[in-house]
Amino acid sequence: MKRIFFIINAFILISSSVVFAQSTDAAQESQNKAGSDSSEAFAIIPELEAEETENFAVGRNRVIFKTNVKNCKIFLNGNFQGLSQLTLSNVIEGYYLLRVEKDGYEYQENFVYVEREKAKTFYIELQPSEETQKRENARAERAAAREAEKSAKAESTATVQEVEQSAPSESSGIGDAK
Repeated sequence: MKRIFFIINAFILISSSVVFAQSTDAAQESQNKAGSDSSEAFAIIPELEAEETENFAVGRNRVIFKTNVKNCKIFLNGNFQGLSQLTLSNVIEGYYLLRVEKDGYEYQENFVYVEREKAKTFYIELQPSEETQKRENARAERAAAREAEKSAKAESTATVQEVEQSAPSESSGIGDAK
């Protein structure tokens, strides 16, 4: 009986080690694949360099995100962090996928690297979407047309005033006839 019990335990131990080895190989393969995917991602999505880096308190860090447009949504690794201008403290060191978006603008995606004991400021510039650009151009054209209309009206008023001033006064001739 002890022998059967021993044989069954040995069989279970051997089977579980084979399964564990296969799962470890699969995990290693998946990590290798993830590493190659991330290197491919760096080829597609560029890393955003920090404009300003300074030493910070020991064991702490700070990351500031500034944009050319107010109230842009800031995402790190797909998680909403807040609206720009945004300051985050004690972010774990490493690479993050930064996504900045706002309605009416083209989104920006970049990788950013957060360092321990550093304060970094990242500047992100969003470009207006095609539709927003068309609206802004139409608004600028309307403003230019209004300005041209005002200046034409001012010129015509000035011309009328000049004509009135240069015309001889008829009232003085009538007074002389009496």
